[in-house]
Amino acid sequence: MGNTGKNDFDKIVEENYPRLHRSISAYLTGSSVDPDDILQETFLKAWKNIGGFKGGSGIYTWLYSIARNLCIDEFRKRKYEKQISSKPVEEFELAWDQFTGQDNREEILLLRKAISELPELLKTIVILKSIDGLTYPEIEEITGVNQQTLKNRMFRARKELAELLKNMGVDLS
Repeated sequence: MGNTGKNDFDKIVEENYPRLHRSISAYLTGSSVDPDDILQETFLKAWKNIGGFKGGSGIYTWLYSIARNLCIDEFRKRKYEKQISSKPVEEFELAWDQFTGQDNREEILLLRKAISELPELLKTIVILKSIDGLTYPEIEEITGVNQQTLKNRMFRARKELAELLKNMGVDLS
């Protein structure tokens, strides 16, 4: 890659880092994996493989796929490690329409905790759809799961979240 490529890549990092950091932080809630380490590795891998990026997908979905795969690899490596978060749950940002405003701080913390307890695929779908605002075609690109299955899983994830929140004493009515 020439000098122009380097400038382009700097721009890619600059434009995608905050959003990717927010999503990966939410994805990693409840684990001891550091989102900054994952993102550093993500952008390093992207830099090395930028030639393989065909542009058929958005740059963000490509970067998210790399980051998610690195998270999954890290979870496998740490399988026997006790999963304790290095970061308190309340430090994670989460934008969710139903839980906005200062009055709902406690509900936001409980929602984050509930999301962290979902199975891997459901957690991924909830984060990408509800927090990151991606479309089902974009989520299909990242996960390799077809859109109808994603919609069904999102429905299941919402039901599981509602149940988890109810058990935590959150009134969703």
